[in-house]
Amino acid sequence: MVNFISKKKKITVLPVYPQFPTTFWSYKHAIEFVGKKAIMPPTGLATVAAMLPPEYFNVLPICDLNIEPLDENALQEADIVFTSTMIVQEKSHNEVIAAAHALGKKVIGGGPFPTSYPERNSELDYSVMGEAEITLPAFVSDLLQGKAKKVYTEHDVINGGGHQAVDLLSNNKTSVEKTPVPLWHLLDLQKYYSIPVQYSRGCPFRCDFCDITALYGRLSRTKSAAQVTRELDALLAEDYRGPVFIVDDNFIGNKTKVRKDLLPALVEWQQEHDYPFSFNTEASMNLAWEANREILDGMVEAGFHEVFLGIESPDEEVLERMAKDQNTKVPPLDAVKRIQEGGLTVTGGFIIGSDGEKPKVFEQMFDFIQDAGIPVPMPGLLAALKNTDLYVRLKEEGRLREGSMGDNTHHLRFNFEPELDEDFLINGYVNMLDELFTPENYYERCRTLHKRKGPVKVKRQIRIDELMALVKSARRQLFAKGGVEYAKYIGEAVLHDPRKIPAAVADAIKFYHFRKLTDETVKAHEYSTHADSLFERFRNFVSDITSNYSDRIHEGIELTEEKAGEIITHAREKCEQIHEDYRHDAERALDALKERISSEIELLKQQHPAVASPS
Repeated sequence: MVNFISKKKKITVLPVYPQFPTTFWSYKHAIEFVGKKAIMPPTGLATVAAMLPPEYFNVLPICDLNIEPLDENALQEADIVFTSTMIVQEKSHNEVIAAAHALGKKVIGGGPFPTSYPERNSELDYSVMGEAEITLPAFVSDLLQGKAKKVYTEHDVINGGGHQAVDLLSNNKTSVEKTPVPLWHLLDLQKYYSIPVQYSRGCPFRCDFCDITALYGRLSRTKSAAQVTRELDALLAEDYRGPVFIVDDNFIGNKTKVRKDLLPALVEWQQEHDYPFSFNTEASMNLAWEANREILDGMVEAGFHEVFLGIESPDEEVLERMAKDQNTKVPPLDAVKRIQEGGLTVTGGFIIGSDGEKPKVFEQMFDFIQDAGIPVPMPGLLAALKNTDLYVRLKEEGRLREGSMGDNTHHLRFNFEPELDEDFLINGYVNMLDELFTPENYYERCRTLHKRKGPVKVKRQIRIDELMALVKSARRQLFAKGGVEYAKYIGEAVLHDPRKIPAAVADAIKFYHFRKLTDETVKAHEYSTHADSLFERFRNFVSDITSNYSDRIHEGIELTEEKAGEIITHAREKCEQIHEDYRHDAERALDALKERISSEIELLKQQHPAVASPS
């Protein structure tokens, strides 16, 4: 291995961000209306780039595969490739490794996926796991001296010695107060709809299905308010204006610092700069508690407009069994209403497949979402992630099946044995999605929200790009299925409050995205039923052959094999009509169909061995 210090040669780094599949939260079909390429840039990679000592590293512009294909020229120029990957990006992540290796380039991987699933990352040349503030300096030091190891974990770096001491807090995690400002100039921020900025890591709660505490601990570690405003200054310097996502595990994990330090600083900064950013974030349901009213009001004053809540279930027993006690002090519906009335739009996560669910789970969840006025709910199938309390318990109970794919919205299977019947849960889940995203139900939730929502801080004029989005939206949605409901909803804003036109258009194009994805989910789900019907048709054909060709069974077997080819060809073509990001379960059904048909043919031949094996 090259000793870069002795060679006095800078290392050229190509940061590559793997592609996400099309999911509910990618907003792929919505952001097209506003001329954007992806929902958010890879803040993690931009931050890691800022942590590399410039005297030793030359960092190329970040190649975000959600924006553009892998640049082979940049790959040729690079000495090494850096990636940061979430579980759901696994397929693209593996393709990046293969492309780099084909050109003789080594790949360094970090992020939640290599950290939680090292066994699925053996092709990486170097795995730098855990928080980069701990493991990256050790890796960089070894790399520069030509003695880098394959794996770096927080435990090994903290306890292994041989590296510069790491400053740790009481929970054996590092402070984030020295984390540098991301190198935003390595990205074209104008291609993204929203920019993520991290304020804190960790969460004080320990929900049994969540891996956040395993990755980042229960102590909510925050940046200083000055750090956050410096990052906002850096965004302004890149000429960015628009949505900013405070991408925390739980924004109010450290309520004292949020209330006393961050929010007053954000209010002052926004006022000084004429509110160039609108914020949204993730928080726990205790935001609705009366004791936290000052935080809610401060968020609205600072320009927050939306918050994602982990609601999970309207069933108190289910919440208690998943250790979600913070959701039970105030009834979930009342909590959502309080936050909406305070001035924030609520989006919400919901889980299907939890222990303790009742057969009426889908009716209860659908009614809750409608009554709560949550236009954008995220119902998903429960996944048992490694290192969670849920994973450990299910493993002990013998109910665990396989590792998670990281996508719980359209990967239609559980990686464990649920309490309720699996077919009931999956069928009910798909049907509920289909109902949630009908035009009538979706726009009714929007109306409920707008009637209930308290006053927002920032009122502004309609921008040109928003008018263009309205034109594009009208062309595509007005005369499509649901066009009447679309026209009614947009018309209400035009007639009653033109200032709400941008929000109404945003609602409409979000619906376009969610409906397209729901249609693909339904299509993929129906494929399994279609495959079953094809097999039954084939079995009936075999039965007819056995009855009608008993005296010339060799001819009957040939006809059976021809029929098998026709059915499999038809099944394959229908599978290929499903979007590739939704095709996983359909491909499993297709493979199962092939195996079942092959078994039927083998059985037929075994029943007539002399014919099947002519001399």
